[in-house]
Amino acid sequence: MGEAKRKKMGRDNFVVMWSLAGSSVHKAWPYVDTIVARLMLHSPKIKVVMVGDEACQILEGGWENEKRVIRKSGKWGIRKSLTFAEECDLVIGTETGLLNSVSARNVPKICFLSHSSVENLTKHWKNAVSLEPKGVDCYPCHRLHIYGFQTCHRDDQTGAAKCAAAIHPDEAWEAILEIMK
Repeated sequence: MGEAKRKKMGRDNFVVMWSLAGSSVHKAWPYVDTIVARLMLHSPKIKVVMVGDEACQILEGGWENEKRVIRKSGKWGIRKSLTFAEECDLVIGTETGLLNSVSARNVPKICFLSHSSVENLTKHWKNAVSLEPKGVDCYPCHRLHIYGFQTCHRDDQTGAAKCAAAIHPDEAWEAILEIMK
């Protein structure tokens, strides 16, 4: 499935898989659209495959008319996503099962950290860039916030977790450009 799907997308294209969200409120980065828009403007040879569960279909909203954004949230299960991740030029996301699963693979990856630190999660990942929140007192909290914002600090401007909002889009963009070189 993965190899055939990638061939269909074109081997000359730069394919990014974006894992949109994880199992908790701090596992969604609020600036995905900003970076996807930059990618679309940067080169016609970029394709972004968005993956996640059915709830992530909300995060795919607005990209219905862009043919280079392939919306697979709720359509591909974790197995299909994992199989295709190995064929991508870059995998991006928060601390999700998908990112953890490709941690030992050579595929370049960017991980937005939230409750974990480099030391206890991404330190030994292959070919990985770890983006950490800046200026957030609660990072890293080492907590799973499965009950919403009752135990997680919320950013007033974005509505996302403070740790997620504290990773600036320019930092992610610079990491992507470095990988694309």
